[in-house]
Amino acid sequence: MKELVKTLVSEFGDKEYAHAYMEEFSNMAIAAQIKALREQRNWTQHQLAQAANMKQERISALEDVDYDAWTIKTLRKLAKAFDLTVKVSFEKFSTGILDIPKMDQQSLKRTSRTEDLIAFSQNGYGHGEAPLWGNPVKTGQSTVNVTYCDFSKKAA
Repeated sequence: MKELVKTLVSEFGDKEYAHAYMEEFSNMAIAAQIKALREQRNWTQHQLAQAANMKQERISALEDVDYDAWTIKTLRKLAKAFDLTVKVSFEKFSTGILDIPKMDQQSLKRTSRTEDLIAFSQNGYGHGEAPLWGNPVKTGQSTVNVTYCDFSKKAA
């Protein structure tokens, strides 16, 4: 890993090369994550297509590492199908360089919204605090007693 990082730092001295390399990596990473998320859920391309309101052929194209015509709209449709959110950010090249050797099948997987929110709330909301279940929660003028929260059910 260290040698790859050193090599990329050296090669990224060339601006055009650096941008082309990271663009290819980004395209490959998005395609790989779509496939990893689909397989994590044990879905076929057809099942993902139905969930995302797309055609199976479109899913096949999106899972191709050479695909490069991404739109936020398409990514949002896929995120909704996977019950996830899309995060897009501009990054330093050093961040991208460090992401390359860390990418593997496991790093691309994400738990769905319901699983994530349940685990997040049970683990102190990311701050190592005790869960709020059963404790009063102040929201503006009101106090709400939270006793149970089932994120798997849709709101009425």
